[in-house]
Amino acid sequence: MGYNPPNSGVGGYNPTEEDEEGLYDLEPEGPDDIYNDGDEADKIPGYLPHVSSRGTAEELLRNDPQPECFLVRDSTNNPQQYPYVISLKAVGNTFEHTRLGSRSNGKLAIGTAKSMETTHESLADLIHYHRTTPLNLRGRNVLLKYPITPR
Repeated sequence: MGYNPPNSGVGGYNPTEEDEEGLYDLEPEGPDDIYNDGDEADKIPGYLPHVSSRGTAEELLRNDPQPECFLVRDSTNNPQQYPYVISLKAVGNTFEHTRLGSRSNGKLAIGTAKSMETTHESLADLIHYHRTTPLNLRGRNVLLKYPITPR
């Protein structure tokens, strides 16, 4: 009885069958988003990955009946350093936009880096945190309580 290497197809192991099922597919699926895996996007309140412009964000917010609603969109201005933007409808149908910055430790936070800032592992974590802990926008404390409901 001779030695049969594990990928020889002898002894019940057939690598071609498993490869057909994609179990050993080593090809990349696309660019990595370190703050948001593909499945998580549906679970992030207010995240609209198809919205990137400020004007589109403001139009969507303006048409939402909820005062102080918000959305999170992908950034187009320096997305490596600032991958996302929070857009918020403020009192009087005015709008605030603040960038979410990527930190050197791989975490995410509001705006530019500050000492003693709170950082987050993911976009979902950041949004969840600011549902109960206000962020300061131009001297106003704002909670992310009302994610936009796109129609």
